[in-house]
Amino acid sequence: MNLLENVKKLFGFTPAQPAHATEPEPAAPVPTVEPTPAVPKVAPSGPPPASKRREQLLRFIVGKLRAYQNEPDNAPIGIRLCIVCADPEEEELHRVALWATQPGKFQQELNRLLSDNYITLLPNWRFDYAFFADALPPDCTYREETIGLVVLDKSRPDGPPLLARVVALVGQTEQPAYVLDPAQKTTFCIGRGHMTQTTSGRVRTNDIVFLNDDDAGFDALTGKGNGAVSRAHASIRYDVAQKRYALLVDPGGLPGSGNKTKLMHPDDTIERADIGGMNYPLQDGDQIELGGEVTLLFELIN
Repeated sequence: MNLLENVKKLFGFTPAQPAHATEPEPAAPVPTVEPTPAVPKVAPSGPPPASKRREQLLRFIVGKLRAYQNEPDNAPIGIRLCIVCADPEEEELHRVALWATQPGKFQQELNRLLSDNYITLLPNWRFDYAFFADALPPDCTYREETIGLVVLDKSRPDGPPLLARVVALVGQTEQPAYVLDPAQKTTFCIGRGHMTQTTSGRVRTNDIVFLNDDDAGFDALTGKGNGAVSRAHASIRYDVAQKRYALLVDPGGLPGSGNKTKLMHPDDTIERADIGGMNYPLQDGDQIELGGEVTLLFELIN
């Protein structure tokens, strides 16, 4: 140590200590992200769309042909299935459902189901189908939303179903006249009010409606006999095989319910309709009396 350094030390002068370098803070640990396990795709349940659609088509046809159960003499000579398709994809779905690439297979399956339901068509009966872009053709015997069925009959292979009209002669109905079109439906319910619940719990919707006294538009004079009409009084049914209409008396129109129903034919004969489930054939000009108070006129439309 030299003399100068000794003097500095003696008088307390010490060299400045070098600043200590600040050590960097340790970096925060990076959290470990566990990989999200891949969720397996759930396979759609139920049958494929084409298979489901095939079942719907078969069920529709069998249901509409029940009128031919045990009616071999009136069996159709063929049927045509009409389908409205909104786009090419929907048409392709129906082609797959109809086994378009396997001619005859859909008809064979349909024939098996018809036999299981005691519906026998004529030998060598014809089946075909057609697609429509906008609406079903007017000659469909039956229709349900976008599906229609043309039934080819022996006597009238291309004839449309018969139209009829029902008009209230006595009593007040919601409409002045009702047109019965079997292309839309084959059973037309008659009763007081729009809807009622049957004893089985099923909700019944009336097609030919007698007004209640608290309904809008009810006229006390015109509708004074409406109270004699049951909420589930009778039905008019169209028989596709026979191409005729018939009256059926529902529980509310039977004597056991305190009501009565009868037919007054154009030849002045009167027929009591008091057996539930029985068909009473209707002819042009028949008058249907309900509850002894109101009367409907049944007419065929040429």
